[in-house]
Amino acid sequence: MRRIVVSAWVVTLGTVLLAQGATGTLAGVVTGPTGAPVPDAPVQAKNRQSGAVVRGATASDGRYRLAPMPAGSYDISITMPCCAYEPFARQDVAIAAGQTRQLDVRLAEGASFNTAGDDPGELAAVIRKRQKVPSRPVPRLAGKPDFSGVWLANEDRYPEQPALLPWAAKALQERLGNGLKDAPHTQCLPQGLPTPASIGPFLAKLVQTPSLLVVLFEDAGGFRQIFMDGRAHPEDPDPSWVGHSIGKWDGDTLVVDTIGYNDQSWIGIVPHSEMLHVTERIRRRDFGHLDIRVTFNDPGAFSTPWHQTLNWELAPAEDVVAYVCENNKAQHLVGR
Repeated sequence: MRRIVVSAWVVTLGTVLLAQGATGTLAGVVTGPTGAPVPDAPVQAKNRQSGAVVRGATASDGRYRLAPMPAGSYDISITMPCCAYEPFARQDVAIAAGQTRQLDVRLAEGASFNTAGDDPGELAAVIRKRQKVPSRPVPRLAGKPDFSGVWLANEDRYPEQPALLPWAAKALQERLGNGLKDAPHTQCLPQGLPTPASIGPFLAKLVQTPSLLVVLFEDAGGFRQIFMDGRAHPEDPDPSWVGHSIGKWDGDTLVVDTIGYNDQSWIGIVPHSEMLHVTERIRRRDFGHLDIRVTFNDPGAFSTPWHQTLNWELAPAEDVVAYVCENNKAQHLVGR
């Protein structure tokens, strides 16, 4: 019996060592256009065979290390907040078992051209630093978490790529090719879904009652309503920029269902059709954070649903201000 037990232990140990040997490491340093290290850069590696994802972020000196990574081929991506750096992507990076693969990344200069005060990501960092968020229990209203407050609406740090139908993929390439000149925001129209504040100027003020959640944001349109009084969607909603939203509670998570979008808005820079159906699962993880899981389902533009994971941060030192777009005024003057 003792021999059998010892043999079983040897087999188990061998299996563990084999599993450990079947993994590797990806490491390197991320720098910007001038060669300076880029801290807190979100590095993502997606296995081309299994679809599994390994994620990490750079340290203050720009260094990162992703481990353990099952041996295989990976797509590597880094997407910084808009707009100091261009997104980075490299496909088919081989990770061998038991080895460390070195991949240093030099990020290209983004659309803000390093202009001080003109980069949403850098401004968001300034806003974040001046907040003093107390450690308190999650506030409640009528027994449910209260989302009321001013929030810094961050973008997804590790965005997945949408599976676009041919027409939508072509439209996206055209937008990238012409420098996004037709973006709704350049025409004083709402930018970004599901809440326009999810793209700069990044502040959203939530005002909650038991039957209604109102989102005020610094962008064209300025508000969004989420009805929580048990009503259904209209049978034939009039297409709009923010759609028609209804919410219901699943425990402490608010599930928001939205339809009735027009096809003129953009999801970031991605096109969609009027068939777009958005589901948001909103949870106040603690006093200072909202976790939002978004699913975009649009059979008219995507072959499979597309997801975003957002983390909004409480910004008690801020408030939303009046937003006025001057581009419309300028266009009217030119047209005279």
